[in-house]
Amino acid sequence: MANSLILSSMVCVAFIVLAALIALVIVLLRPARGKNVESQVTPGTRQTPRKDRKVWIFYFGIALIITIWTYWGALFFLAAVWILSLDPKPRLKEIPFPSDVDRDSAKGLYTWLFLSPLLTVPAMIYLMATMSYYSSINERILAALLPGVLHLLMLSNLATKSQFVYRHTQQALFLAACRAGMAAIALNIGGIGDGIWLFLLGNGSLWLFGTFWARNQAVRRECWWLTRKGEVILPAQAEIADQPVMYVELNEILVSMNATDRQQAKEKSLQAFRTGSSEARKKAVLVLSKLGEVEKF
Repeated sequence: MANSLILSSMVCVAFIVLAALIALVIVLLRPARGKNVESQVTPGTRQTPRKDRKVWIFYFGIALIITIWTYWGALFFLAAVWILSLDPKPRLKEIPFPSDVDRDSAKGLYTWLFLSPLLTVPAMIYLMATMSYYSSINERILAALLPGVLHLLMLSNLATKSQFVYRHTQQALFLAACRAGMAAIALNIGGIGDGIWLFLLGNGSLWLFGTFWARNQAVRRECWWLTRKGEVILPAQAEIADQPVMYVELNEILVSMNATDRQQAKEKSLQAFRTGSSEARKKAVLVLSKLGEVEKF
């Protein structure tokens, strides 16, 4: 009877932790709002404080439910939500194109996520070996979460001045939190070792596919978490020249050719021809033809 009660409790906590993770993902994956705001948000201000309070009431509600089974799980949940809710100061809605240094810094986060199981998994196995079949839920949760402390080394990147690296740090910590949560569920299914299949499949998939997916984003100078926050990365300087503004300027030069400074018109046309879109280049050739510069060019 006692064994049956303990087993039922373990299954319940596994489902509660899983439900908490699902709730966290649902809330965090909501479509970003407020995209039509200024490029820079004033530090220390919130546009919708009431909504923020409501969201945090919801988070604390989930944490209280988790506390019925495990206070370590509740603290872990709140800590993850708090880290993911942080914003850089100042927060920009339009982020400059990431430099090579920023890209390499973001890639380094996922290199660490890929290699960290070499330390975290042996540590968790050691902690599991010290527990008995009748270990409490809190002891099992702690055994699953404690090795993940090594991932907190990435928190140092939140001091960066690069918003691109800042958001990738949060994204990497989100993946690490999901892995720790999956390990906590696996350790609370039946006896010690009964959830190994869930750990290998669930945690292993997050480790392999999640890490490479996020790393490829860093290589492409993209960030899923950044877009969820309603932020955009500005294109490279060469791509900025492809915008319709250059095409409009060249069109205005053609309309007022006689009144336009020839040297200025020539310089703008050459710039558009070298870095502009196909339409801008065609317009540039037309302007240069009007200026009699095509043969020289």
